[in-house]
Amino acid sequence: MICGSRHCFDLSKDGYINLIPHAVRSKYNKDLFTSRRETSRHGLFDPLIDAIRNKIEDTAPSRSRELRILDAGCGEGSHLAAILSALQKPDAPDILGVGVDIAKEGIRLAAKSGVPAIWCAADLAGSPFADRQFDVILNILSPANYQEFQRLLRHDGLVIKVIPGSRYLQEIRALFQGEAANQPSPAKGLADGRTIDRPSPAGDSTTPRPVPATGRTAELFGRNFASVDVQHVEYNMLVAGEALEHLLRMTPLSWGVPEEAIQQAAGQGPLRVTFDYEILCGRLNE
Repeated sequence: MICGSRHCFDLSKDGYINLIPHAVRSKYNKDLFTSRRETSRHGLFDPLIDAIRNKIEDTAPSRSRELRILDAGCGEGSHLAAILSALQKPDAPDILGVGVDIAKEGIRLAAKSGVPAIWCAADLAGSPFADRQFDVILNILSPANYQEFQRLLRHDGLVIKVIPGSRYLQEIRALFQGEAANQPSPAKGLADGRTIDRPSPAGDSTTPRPVPATGRTAELFGRNFASVDVQHVEYNMLVAGEALEHLLRMTPLSWGVPEEAIQQAAGQGPLRVTFDYEILCGRLNE
């Protein structure tokens, strides 16, 4: 790839572009990103992905042209991959997905996934993209740079930021704090005495509904963007076996927790886990 100043950037052997001019240290390592990818594969983020897809379909610019989506802080790319797949429709205009993260380990995994997107190791504080390039900017459970978002977003574009609600992974937090976590009923977690090794949503567990945004993050978002819409998405899933172990390992809640405690928590049986998000959508102030 060649920038406006004629600098050339080659794809790495793994298929991503490195646009970070200096070494970066991050606690987000390959193991964490691998577990997040596997957590996504088990379907634990599916209701969130569905809500984001609906937001894009309902409020994004007209699909008469190519839709350009930037995932700022994409990690290993599983969220962007799922959203791109959900938005694809026969005979619809093309979609260009671009995933950016400062953690190279995440970008490496994203590039190796085979998902047709552009994966970049880059710093949001100085992103390499030209002005007004994206119709949608996603910022999912990741730090934001609103000044850059305002520069990169097209005039009729949409910013979608996802922040954790107060009950997000509350059972895991309690588990690692030594408190009693919620336990599922045996009837829903066991079959013939065996653990079902997959997530199982509760019958009425997905309840998207508008609620007032709270907290400093939401207030800051509202000061930077107009026409802000807030949607609260909360659901719970019964998680066990491999899916539970990956969920435990993908969250910073497990940082500093002894390996023995993580293995013990993963092996204790099905756990009903709460996923609680606020989705903030906004446009440029004009």
